[in-house]
Amino acid sequence: MSEITNLTKVVGDKRKAEVVEILQSALNKAEQDNGTDVLILIKTDGIYTRFSTKMDNVMEVVAQLELLKYDILRRMHG
Repeated sequence: MSEITNLTKVVGDKRKAEVVEILQSALNKAEQDNGTDVLILIKTDGIYTRFSTKMDNVMEVVAQLELLKYDILRRMHG
């Protein structure tokens, strides 16, 4: 946790500090809820890059992503 805080101090850039805050929030949530899998998508220059822990049940993760995708598309059109 302190590594992320130190990164914010070193970087100093407001946008990078926002990203660090989001990552810190995700880490806190995972620790609080005894998270077992972490998946982060980052979009740069129109390309998504995935960062994740090892996932034991890939089909469950894919199913969750499909539900999230459906929810986002439904909100866009509804």
